[in-house]
Amino acid sequence: MSQNDKDKEPEDLDPEEIENENENTEASTEDSTPEPSETAQPPELPPRSEPGDNPELSDNVNVIVKPSEIPSEYQAMESAPSLGSIVDALLKSPTRLLYEWQEGRRQAVVRFLGLIFAVSFLVFGLLLGMFSGESQLWIVPLKVLGGATVTALITLPSLYVFSSLGGYDMTLQRACGLLLSGLALIGVILLGLAPVLWIFTQSTNSVGFMGFLVLIFWMSALGFGMGMILKNAKVFGNHKTGYLVLWTIIFVTVTLQMSTSLRPLLGPTEETIFPTEKRFFLEHWTKTLTESNER
Repeated sequence: MSQNDKDKEPEDLDPEEIENENENTEASTEDSTPEPSETAQPPELPPRSEPGDNPELSDNVNVIVKPSEIPSEYQAMESAPSLGSIVDALLKSPTRLLYEWQEGRRQAVVRFLGLIFAVSFLVFGLLLGMFSGESQLWIVPLKVLGGATVTALITLPSLYVFSSLGGYDMTLQRACGLLLSGLALIGVILLGLAPVLWIFTQSTNSVGFMGFLVLIFWMSALGFGMGMILKNAKVFGNHKTGYLVLWTIIFVTVTLQMSTSLRPLLGPTEETIFPTEKRFFLEHWTKTLTESNER
């Protein structure tokens, strides 16, 4: 703007110039005003979850369970519990039995598991009794079933204690379910090996060989049963299994000592049904093998 324009009075200005100058001022004002940006939306908060809805936590807030460690078969059985379906579940998806024990048809599961356990151990004992015959046909089956039952009762408290020390959310009722299902699976494995055992009871008189064969069958069945207990225990928490492995060793040792305390399971009967001499199972095995070789 020139000095002459500055010296002009307002009344000397042309109305068109005044209008153009106002429009230029408004345009410059609009250009200098920043456009309002979009209002930033606050981050969405995660929905409130209940204790049972959080997959990282179990119902007990002190026990952390990783979903990947929980067996995928932990769900209800597809059909109503029956003898056939229980055996099938023991062999294929034993975790379903634990689910039924916890949240489903417990009475039916307990009834069939107990029946499988009792019948299978009686049949196994009958086969052992057939090796010698006579009164051993009824004494040995009762010894086998009674010894397994007493072993379960003796080791049940330690199963509860050791699993609790390992951090598992264990109760005495849950420990009963684990142990009973494990014993039932052991019985099913022994039944599967029964025809092989029967062949040798009818074709050999060697106590040493029969004792070795029975030991292999028994340890094999124990391996499957204890493995199932270790697997199903993961439902109650993802923790180290060292304590349960220690309990497994205790359980196996008790069963071996029980077989010695109830001797003879193989061979002819003695004067008394139960032995009067105390003997460690390794000592008993050594003495039996020595006597068998001398004959």
